[in-house]
Amino acid sequence: SGVYRIDGLPPVAVLNLQGRTFMPDLENPFRMVEREIDRLQQETRIIFVDFHAEATSEKIAMGRMLDGRISALVGTHTHVQTADEQVFPGGTAFLCDAGFTGGYASVLGRDIEPVVQRFLTNTPQRFSVAREDVRLHGALVDIDETTGRARSIHRVAEKLLDGGAHGTQKL
Repeated sequence: SGVYRIDGLPPVAVLNLQGRTFMPDLENPFRMVEREIDRLQQETRIIFVDFHAEATSEKIAMGRMLDGRISALVGTHTHVQTADEQVFPGGTAFLCDAGFTGGYASVLGRDIEPVVQRFLTNTPQRFSVAREDVRLHGALVDIDETTGRARSIHRVAEKLLDGGAHGTQKL
């Protein structure tokens, strides 16, 4: 985690957590997050949590537990953008998964055929990055600078025209 400063704007803390369901065991993020938030709150009220986890239930539980203590929790890892954006009652913006930026005509950003062959043959394959139909996924969160509470959260899903060289197209 860290606190980032840009001239003329309030500092923003970014905290990266990793879930434990279906992933290698790490320190329990539900137990360690409280002390890290306490440390970050000494420097800023705006705290953004990136929760890298497989299970939606784990991401939702973390978001609910931290409601009112952080500005936003946006999940990552599954590469598939969810449509559950909301602001919880305590002012925490939430999105279970931001999705990924990359080739949409793919299997999670990789060329299709090698992934299919891996499933068919159970043999190692080279997974090249897909470059067709590139899309940008993420979230835009409006946060009150004084309180650190989210006012709104909106999913971002844009098709990059010519790989981004000529702008975007809303999806």
